[in-house]
Amino acid sequence: MARVLVVYATKTGCTEGIAQQIGETLGSLGADVDVVPADSKPDGTAYDAVVVGSGVRAGLWHASAKQWLVGHADLLKSHPVALFTVGLTMATNPEKADTVRGYTDLLLSETGIKPVDIGLFAGMNKLDTLALAERLVMKAMKAPQGDFRDMDAVAAWTTAVAPGLGVTA
Repeated sequence: MARVLVVYATKTGCTEGIAQQIGETLGSLGADVDVVPADSKPDGTAYDAVVVGSGVRAGLWHASAKQWLVGHADLLKSHPVALFTVGLTMATNPEKADTVRGYTDLLLSETGIKPVDIGLFAGMNKLDTLALAERLVMKAMKAPQGDFRDMDAVAAWTTAVAPGLGVTA
């Protein structure tokens, strides 16, 4: 049974939900999975594979996810790894997938990590989860409100990348 660590960073809980879905799907395929926030600084050495993801703010991964990824680059170069990026852009402009992918590509060029795949997922914009300044910015941008996460798409992506992570049903 493969041991998989799923590491994520989130501000509003959006990415946590996606990370939990990834963990549940890998678990249903027979993996032993731990899903933990990056800011808890998990030790990845006891795992056979790692999945790392983050929400995006202003075109960047959350600092804790980036720091974890960069700090564990050597480990991630020697283990199967998949990455995922979550952003509202994917909900409103699916044709901008290359732009969203670019946020992750910056990290890959910095670290030399070669993931088995990169998932790109729509996020959410629930104003009650944001600070006042962020709510005002989102309203000024006329950003769509709602939860645009597609957990079926997350589960399908996870199932597709599972063999690359050493997880087989």
